[in-house]
Amino acid sequence: MRPFKAGDEHSMLEYHSDPDVVRYIPWEVRTLEEIIASNLENQHAFRLNEEGDYLTLALCRKSDDQLVGQMNAMYRSKEHQRAEFGYVVNPRFGGQGYVTEAAEALISALFSSGLFHTVFANMDPRNSPSEHVAVRLGLRKEAHHIQDYWFKGEWTDSFIYGTVKDEWQSRH
Repeated sequence: MRPFKAGDEHSMLEYHSDPDVVRYIPWEVRTLEEIIASNLENQHAFRLNEEGDYLTLALCRKSDDQLVGQMNAMYRSKEHQRAEFGYVVNPRFGGQGYVTEAAEALISALFSSGLFHTVFANMDPRNSPSEHVAVRLGLRKEAHHIQDYWFKGEWTDSFIYGTVKDEWQSRH
């Protein structure tokens, strides 16, 4: 994982413009110009210092720095020491373990920061590949909320998968 850099936009276009990919993420299909604008907006989003902060990191192959997706984390609650994480992957690179490996590293880094007691992922239950990642990570299914979220014109359910620092560190 690394911060996004100039030139990543063309690789991002491949998955940001795919309706099947953006179905479960909080933006619509994007053009190259929209991706460039988003990257400019997020170019400093790589620190979690205060509640409300977020980070967006490029998920790249180690062998050749090929962009395969992105990882996100949000500082959700200072009082309750909670962070949320998410991920988007180009379907060409799905099923190869990139997201699982990066998510393990991201969760470990969140806990190592000393800021968080709980890390969780919130996902649409229809997004079974995302749920499979959570299961592979050893996260616990903590909730199934029924029609709790108005998203892209419909009421959707939410799954919450999470872990606490002690249980994560005892396994990793």
